[in-house]
Amino acid sequence: MKKYIWLFLLPLGFFSIQCNPDEGPNPTPTEYDCTQNPDACDIVQANNKLGFKIFKQLHQEEPNENIFISPLSISTALTMALNGAAGQTETDMQQTLGYSGLSLPEANSAYKYLLTTLPQLDNNVQLEFANSIWPHKTFPVKPPFLALNAESFLSEVNPLDFRDPASVGVINGWVNDKTHGKITTILDEISADAVMYLINAIYFKGSWRKQFDETQTTNRDFYLADNTTTPVKMMSYGGETTLNYLDNEYVQAVDLPYGDSVFSMTLFLPKPGVSLNTVVDQLDNGAWQNWTSQLSPQEVVLSLPRFKMEYEKVLNDILMGLGMSIAFDPARADFSDISDINIFISLVKHKSFVEVNEEGTEAAAVTIIGFETTSVPAYQYADFNRPFLFVIRENKSNGVLFMGKVMKPAE
Repeated sequence: MKKYIWLFLLPLGFFSIQCNPDEGPNPTPTEYDCTQNPDACDIVQANNKLGFKIFKQLHQEEPNENIFISPLSISTALTMALNGAAGQTETDMQQTLGYSGLSLPEANSAYKYLLTTLPQLDNNVQLEFANSIWPHKTFPVKPPFLALNAESFLSEVNPLDFRDPASVGVINGWVNDKTHGKITTILDEISADAVMYLINAIYFKGSWRKQFDETQTTNRDFYLADNTTTPVKMMSYGGETTLNYLDNEYVQAVDLPYGDSVFSMTLFLPKPGVSLNTVVDQLDNGAWQNWTSQLSPQEVVLSLPRFKMEYEKVLNDILMGLGMSIAFDPARADFSDISDINIFISLVKHKSFVEVNEEGTEAAAVTIIGFETTSVPAYQYADFNRPFLFVIRENKSNGVLFMGKVMKPAE
């Protein structure tokens, strides 16, 4: 008699994209080889480590809430900002990002490789990256900073009048477009002291290599942390199927490939008697490498609920706690490679979306970094682009000679 593994997987708020060129029978249009570009793979490992640290902090703050983040989006935006840092600010940001073994030029080159290579690994998966820099139209940004990010991160540069109320809509419109409508807003307002924003957006859409049978989706109970239940639509294949599977003392894990199996979703279900807290505590880069390396083909009867979530979090406090507090300090931040005007990071905000159903997965994430000025600039910006008053006067006795208003200029 055949032995089958029955696995009822629950959404843990954790999503992973893996690159494994040896998995799956179909060749991919672009090769991804760590031996040819070790710096890129070092960046991936650093991003993973930072992602696990941030995820653990978020889990501690919100133990009973859904969480969904993109470590790659967060690290990409922060590295764009790192290109403008100097002194201790630069050192602290490099350490927080985990780039101690990489120079900044090496990191930039690795990102260029990742951002151009990853989207080409599987023609059956849609993966898109977009980066942009939004300086206030009169804020003097050093050209080398803009050129470096344009070269390494393919970033757009979009000067904008932050004093125009429509500017929020322009930035949100860019985010909406780059995430295919899955994240419609990232900013509610622009601070009066804001001088620049850096934005990263990631969009992912992949169909399962083996799709779930919609006729097998049933109404089931999902057991919450407090032992109450909520109804869900539970998907299945209608029987056993061969999947990469792991069973250890902490978790059952299953790997669900997309397209040509270059990308996959790896799900972890705590073993009976093991809390999700314990699994999260165990999850670091070492455990991640160990557990995923032990996945092997097994016959599995899988049940997985459909799920959809949106997540939003300001990451300032977490990043300060991880070692880059100087970057947020108006008195100590050094971003002199961006501008001669003193600025600091005032906002790191992350927003994400994911939907998992019988067909596959659609996911998006946006990270925005806001900079504010720490000093009064040597200029003021006055744009008479709406009706105004004017007075012609003599200055000895301050007498008004003429006065008027312009509702519609005419020449």
